[in-house]
Amino acid sequence: MMEKVKINGIRLNKNYVQATHAYSNRQNQSCVPLYQALASDRINLVSMTLSTFGNQSFVSGTIASKHFGQVSCQNGYWNCHKNVCTISIYPHHYQLQPLGFLLCLLGRQKVPFQCLISSNAMLTFVVAQTDCDTVIDILSKNFDLPESHVPFEQKENEMLTQFLKKKYPETRATYVEEKIKTYGITLVSDLHLSSYLFSFDQLAEYGQMIQSRDDKKDKFLFVSAIMATSTQIHLFLVTKKSLDIPAPQACAAELISFHGPHFGDRHSIISRALHCLSEKSIRVLQTGCTGASIGIVLPEGRGKEAKRALKDVFEIP
Repeated sequence: MMEKVKINGIRLNKNYVQATHAYSNRQNQSCVPLYQALASDRINLVSMTLSTFGNQSFVSGTIASKHFGQVSCQNGYWNCHKNVCTISIYPHHYQLQPLGFLLCLLGRQKVPFQCLISSNAMLTFVVAQTDCDTVIDILSKNFDLPESHVPFEQKENEMLTQFLKKKYPETRATYVEEKIKTYGITLVSDLHLSSYLFSFDQLAEYGQMIQSRDDKKDKFLFVSAIMATSTQIHLFLVTKKSLDIPAPQACAAELISFHGPHFGDRHSIISRALHCLSEKSIRVLQTGCTGASIGIVLPEGRGKEAKRALKDVFEIP
């Protein structure tokens, strides 16, 4: 029996679509990137994960169900899953133990998920809405939650959203601001990016190894994962040092992270950030955004240049 790990709560959001575009790095990508296409159509990204690390690249984004018609006719480039929800646990404080516990739990229970994304405040994964109650039940029974806790479900209120945008123009930051406000941009260097391809059984074993590490203060700085097939999970983990767990692919990396008051309304924000780095020929290995935060993993030595480039788009206090 695994020892329960304490968290402060679970957040649930329903009625989404997950759009994913996967392609081989050897292929000539002939379509507009998903995040760029969504930005041009003013479609908000609730969360997104991107990878160019290894032989297979992908970008996967979560959007409101009302936009399904707009993303389902993209010339066959995107794979869309209707009726998904996002489930977040928080705060995880970047500790490896809660992450290992979660991965072990998902592996042992063989819980299918579209993708997994970390941010400064939470760990979010996307699951089919039909599996929502089962996943919430698994998390509630296995994590140590406050006695008064019930999953907080955030529901979209379009009338209220439009009213607030008219009354408080600053909430329309992504539409009107020349420079997008942030609470600061953080750069962390001397990091280690590892890539793994797991079955559910192997995911459980990996999670157990992480959870069983002697140093309970060990932390991770970024994690993302996607279902490569119906039975295989592609997972990426950024830590301060190698965990001595063999990885098929690994490299030295740096992490830029930032968040702001308007990032929940993320339409065009991630697209502008990635376009800004692309103009400077700065390769992005990984990107994850959820909640009000964005994390960008870069090759070693490119962080300072990337931070300078982002200042052209983002306002830093």
